[in-house]
Amino acid sequence: MNSKYRISPGSKFSIDHGNDEPTIGVFKGLSVMGGDTALVFETDAGVLRFINSAHIVSMDLLEESEQVEPAGSMGSDSVYYG
Repeated sequence: MNSKYRISPGSKFSIDHGNDEPTIGVFKGLSVMGGDTALVFETDAGVLRFINSAHIVSMDLLEESEQVEPAGSMGSDSVYYG
């Protein structure tokens, strides 16, 4: 595991978001959902699930992505508020 803690695209998570069953999927990226931020996951069934970040109770990292970020990128652990 890297020394940086991040939610990187391609990593697989189990997400508890208040439903009876957690969502298990691969993190694809961030999206806007109304006035909030959503984390987007692709489930094993191929469904893209948008989960409002305010509803996430916990996330368990199941498999870490091996994707390499391009040089000069802000990085997936960077947060932009604007």
